[in-house]
Amino acid sequence: MTTGEQINILLVDDRPENLLVLKATLGTLGVNLVEAQSGKEALKYLLDLEFAVILLDVMMPEMDGFEVARIVREREKSKHTPIIFVTAMFLDDQDAFRGYSVGAVDYIMKPFAPEILRSKVTVFVDLFRKTEEIKRQSEHIRAMEQREYLAKLQATEERLLQEAERERNEARAIRSVLEHAPMGFARLDKNHNIIETNKIFAEQFSLREDVAHESIFTAVPGLPTAVREAVEKSRPYLVHDLQVYEGTGGENNRYCDLAVWPTSNREQFTGTVLVGTDVTERVLLDLQRKDFVATLAHDLQTPVIASDRALLLLLGKIDGSVSPDLVSFVGMLKKNNENLLHMIESLLDIYHYEEGAKALYRDEVDLKLLAATCIDELSALAEEQEVTLLSDFEPDLQPVFADRTAIRRVITNLLDNSLKFSKGGTVTAKARNDDDMVVFEVTDNGIGIKPEDKSHLFERYWHGTGHKSYKGSSGLGLYLCRQIVESHNGQIECDTSVAKMTTFRFTLPVRSPEQSEDTSDSQRLKQSAV
Repeated sequence: MTTGEQINILLVDDRPENLLVLKATLGTLGVNLVEAQSGKEALKYLLDLEFAVILLDVMMPEMDGFEVARIVREREKSKHTPIIFVTAMFLDDQDAFRGYSVGAVDYIMKPFAPEILRSKVTVFVDLFRKTEEIKRQSEHIRAMEQREYLAKLQATEERLLQEAERERNEARAIRSVLEHAPMGFARLDKNHNIIETNKIFAEQFSLREDVAHESIFTAVPGLPTAVREAVEKSRPYLVHDLQVYEGTGGENNRYCDLAVWPTSNREQFTGTVLVGTDVTERVLLDLQRKDFVATLAHDLQTPVIASDRALLLLLGKIDGSVSPDLVSFVGMLKKNNENLLHMIESLLDIYHYEEGAKALYRDEVDLKLLAATCIDELSALAEEQEVTLLSDFEPDLQPVFADRTAIRRVITNLLDNSLKFSKGGTVTAKARNDDDMVVFEVTDNGIGIKPEDKSHLFERYWHGTGHKSYKGSSGLGLYLCRQIVESHNGQIECDTSVAKMTTFRFTLPVRSPEQSEDTSDSQRLKQSAV
């Protein structure tokens, strides 16, 4: 979809008069309304067109709405297209569950209120429009990066070819590359001492002029631990977006991709080459992209909060004259709105944690009481999932030094995940002391986690490979948990077993950094006195 193209909405109903009503209701939205009088006709349109939302009748001859929705979800092109069932049939819980299981996001009962239908469809039209805008921005940025990368690569290849043709021997060719290549180079001997560097590498890492024969670890003390280990163990390694210069107030920061490459002849290891490629422009573009997503989430937050308050007010004013189905319908709207607001808040929190701008209000927190509150709040979900929810805390559990609200979010998220994936099983929350840390664990005997998925659990937007995550998941929960725990100087991990026992474990300090420092000073004074 390019700028100026109309947004398509697919209307599917076997009765022309129903399609006419839908067109009259949505005609003021300024979108392209595509009509289909059967499931097969609708599927044909989906082969060629992209739709912001599909309004789908349930009761149709030959192929009903449930079957159409299932096929829509199986197709790669349309598997994320929102589907709203518009139906006059009475829906029991089994029918509703069937609809949601094949990918429906909502139900609208006939006869419907035009304002409600337009409001629902407008949300998906706006979401589609904003999603397309993000796609265009991302494609533009990627195209710019690719053009710049290819231009640099072509320039480098041409320069290397020219130098290779001109040089008469290998030593002269190497010196020429070191002098003229648009990347930083450093050659190390087998003892990790610097043999030579080019000007760019020296500028990238602010080296002195007299660093020849000096250890690379002394000349560049700020090398990441993983890079040091790669050099010491003579193995290839690449670190992306390494900050090599910090400008005033964050301006003029410089970044590079640093590659470690061991060299050898036919007989033995001879040394190491370090290659630094300036990627400042790419990193800055990525930061701009993150800022764009954060701004978009912030702008979405206000109307969603307003909708949430309006729905809450509506629920408060509904009296006994309104049908239970309508009350349930409004409640469902409220719940969906809350899920959307939770996702927006998670996006904003993740952005703030990544940028180091999240304010943490740390104090002594009793994890036992905090976890008990979380367990109590999730008891209804545990009952719904037929899960036995247990707790096992050491009696003398030490308080942790943490932000109460943030850690409550971590505990709730881990318990919520375990409950939703452990239907009919057991979920246990545990906590124990471990020196100056408290270890908190959530263990379940649910569906388990595949070994190949374990390394991806805490990645942003990631869902499992073996099964689709539970309804409403954004792929942000565990990533946000990691951000929160690491911001408290703790660690979070996952243990799995063949018996499908899954344990999420995180640690938190029991003292503030200042208290820890005071304790260390006190211990040193006692040792010196002895």
